[in-house]
Amino acid sequence: MTFALGAGSIRIDVTVSRGQVCAVALSADRPQGLAQMFVGRNPQEAPQLAGRLFSLCGFAQSTASTLAVAAARGEPVSGDRRRNLAMGVLAERVFETLRALVMQWPTNTGARFAAQAAPALRKALAASQSIIAGAATNVETAVSVATLTDAAAALGAGKAELPSADTLCGAILAELRGIDSFPRRAADALSPDEDDVVADLMRRDAGFCARPHLDGRVVETGAYARLGGILPVHGPHFAARFSARLEDVRESLNAMRALAEGKAEDIAGLMRQGELSHNTGFGAVECARGRLYHEAEIGADGRLSAYRILAPTEWNFHPAGPFVETLLSSRIGEGETARTTVSQLAALFDPCVAFEIRLKEAAHA
Repeated sequence: MTFALGAGSIRIDVTVSRGQVCAVALSADRPQGLAQMFVGRNPQEAPQLAGRLFSLCGFAQSTASTLAVAAARGEPVSGDRRRNLAMGVLAERVFETLRALVMQWPTNTGARFAAQAAPALRKALAASQSIIAGAATNVETAVSVATLTDAAAALGAGKAELPSADTLCGAILAELRGIDSFPRRAADALSPDEDDVVADLMRRDAGFCARPHLDGRVVETGAYARLGGILPVHGPHFAARFSARLEDVRESLNAMRALAEGKAEDIAGLMRQGELSHNTGFGAVECARGRLYHEAEIGADGRLSAYRILAPTEWNFHPAGPFVETLLSSRIGEGETARTTVSQLAALFDPCVAFEIRLKEAAHA
């Protein structure tokens, strides 16, 4: 969910002692006050503005805004409209996962598979955009879903449980299976059941959207949080995180096929809206990087009097969040080996902005 108006970045300072991480500090240079751009506007303008402001996951942002505004008005979103929104969110989720693997993986694996990956990613982009735009018939939508499925399969995602070794995803998975720096960590997953609590904290705590937290927990959101519980309990932590992303692509494509065929599909967890009080509502959407929240308040004049946004990255890259907890006390080696390992972990948590890593050796007496 990179901001269109200068994305900012996350700086990751890691202190290593004899190859083991002994301290991690995160600092973010993120644009502040974007949510204030919604205040004073007609509520109907909010979804379009949300889609324009964010260059990544723009449709998920727009959908969360649509749900929040409808909830604030006390208006339900129709079943057909929810189905179309769900199709778009899932299509974008698949593409965003593939795009990050092709364009942002921190080793040279992506470059080695560039000739194969580039045309597949272009096909995935075109298919996802077609689905988001809304095809004229279910048949056309089904064709776009099939194209997106084929593009994902060309990269090694979406069809087989294990990607072929001659695909980009297969090569990345083989690379990660050799890394055992990190103990297997179960995710403390952010659940849709907690939407009302999170939305209420967004409203009551001025700093919550920048530093979200739930007492006594290290909350994580995203593919590993959604699916980590069903993955094999043994094996390297990196490989498990990566496998969760591949499984998420597969499940998203399966859900899209079911929706395109007119089958009843439970999308309550995928997106949800709720009314907090009169003229105040929220929308929650499970996008590529995790659970995204928008919250809208409508004033007596009929315009937006307050607006709040909570992105998945704020949970995962919280200074006391799951990325830091995973990294602390892990053995990552030294020099470029350590830098690559930290970069791979950050890429698997998939922040919505660029990240910079600074390594230093602890001083010893």
